[in-house]
Amino acid sequence: MERTTTIKNVIFDVGDVLVSFRYRDYMSDLGFDDETIEFLVDNMIFTDFWKGMDRGEEDVDEACDHFCSLYPDLKDKIELFWSNIEDIVGEFDYSLPMIREIKEKGYKVFLLSNYPDKLADMHWKQFSFLPEVDGYIISAKVKLAKPDPKIYLMLMDRYRLKPEECLFVDDREDNLIPARDLGIKTILFTSYDEVNKKLNEML
Repeated sequence: MERTTTIKNVIFDVGDVLVSFRYRDYMSDLGFDDETIEFLVDNMIFTDFWKGMDRGEEDVDEACDHFCSLYPDLKDKIELFWSNIEDIVGEFDYSLPMIREIKEKGYKVFLLSNYPDKLADMHWKQFSFLPEVDGYIISAKVKLAKPDPKIYLMLMDRYRLKPEECLFVDDREDNLIPARDLGIKTILFTSYDEVNKKLNEML
């Protein structure tokens, strides 16, 4: 890959890039059987309500009651899920060293994340890499979420970034498409080793 010298800023997604969104392991830790885990993955995690929380349109505090009303037979498990929600993410060991290495090379680092606001308030203060970054946008805080092009433009405007000077790393191809359309270079996150190799080639 040809080294790109115009990049000045690296933008990272957070979930499943810098931290593990470990919903299956989390529910297993709570003692849920496989059938229950898969049901709640399909009917709680990957739902319009959860996407609404990412956009700041649904209240995290109402999530437990919402899903309990839909699935009363699972009320006890749903309540247990939401009462221990701080454990649903875990920071990857590589995240802080990777960001520090990028910063030491002279680049700025930003975060662009789809994340419910009250979960961000709970989780983000625990991330060791957060003090290292130069800025971030949390989707629910601004009532926009990837892949809406407006949230990428908001990041550019807020921190006075030029798209052609930015590199964006995300684990979802659909989130990379609008970034590329704006002139931002992109890397699809598949593993730390692969992304670290590409970062070293491009930075």
